[in-house]
Amino acid sequence: MPVAEAICPAGISSFFEICDTDRNGNPITDPERIGARGGGFAIARGVRARVLIRKSSKSRIQIRINSKPAPEARTTIWALKKLLAKFQFTLDVRVDIKVSVPIAAGYGTSAAGTMASCVALVDAAGFPITFNEIGRITHIAEVVNRTGLGTASALLLGGFVLVTEPGAPGIGLIDRLRFPEDHLILCVYLGPIPTRNALSQADIATRVNPAAQRAMKSIRRRPDLATFLLKARAFSKEAEFQTPEITRVMDTMMSGGAVGVAQNMIGKAVHGVAEDSKGTRILRAVRKSFSSATTFATKLDHRGARLMG
Repeated sequence: MPVAEAICPAGISSFFEICDTDRNGNPITDPERIGARGGGFAIARGVRARVLIRKSSKSRIQIRINSKPAPEARTTIWALKKLLAKFQFTLDVRVDIKVSVPIAAGYGTSAAGTMASCVALVDAAGFPITFNEIGRITHIAEVVNRTGLGTASALLLGGFVLVTEPGAPGIGLIDRLRFPEDHLILCVYLGPIPTRNALSQADIATRVNPAAQRAMKSIRRRPDLATFLLKARAFSKEAEFQTPEITRVMDTMMSGGAVGVAQNMIGKAVHGVAEDSKGTRILRAVRKSFSSATTFATKLDHRGARLMG
């Protein structure tokens, strides 16, 4: 039975503007053009997907996440079904996904798991399709299932990214910002906030978009790491995501010497950037003050979604 494995970085979004209406305020109906402006980081910790296929008279998709059955992985299932339908294949598809970051905490695990699974299925089945097309299917799956708005394009590219125009790969525009090689991304996880729930809030665009537009304007004027994190932190406060606990975590990290910090979008989690030599000390200080927090350090991923081996 053909088998293939793929890896996709996790994606931390630091700020975002919801882009689901046109310039006249009319709803956009094409999910390829719905998306977000914003920015964030593709990190070395992420998602691995192993796909095993065999011929079948009827298509069936089974997904396990971290060794447990995951029928709730609707975004991934949706995307894999689209791939099979596109090439008119009927296959028994078994997917084992390993996630090395917290789920439902603003690490883009839905997009990363979907992207890695699609890349692996394409390789195992020999489908003639480009990475941009895989990214497009992942993007649409995220939008339709309300698990994200613009992570797919960034995960294809990797690095420290700024999404300047919304939409699926080939439509949206992405730029990359400079990131020092001797720096780490420090992550602190306090608890889950499902993206689908957050995006369903009636007033979310009203809260989010003006703050995101101000952040983007400042960052494009001065596109460096410190400015990015400063404006992203201000965004989370203005958009009313930042809780007192999140603020205290941020203050602890800054006191330890972080270049800057921001809140994961959308998650009860914080990410910061610091020199390699300061990372251990900063995370130790966080654990001392927040005993229930999960912490880890990781490098930036510059390669994006790819096959393993």
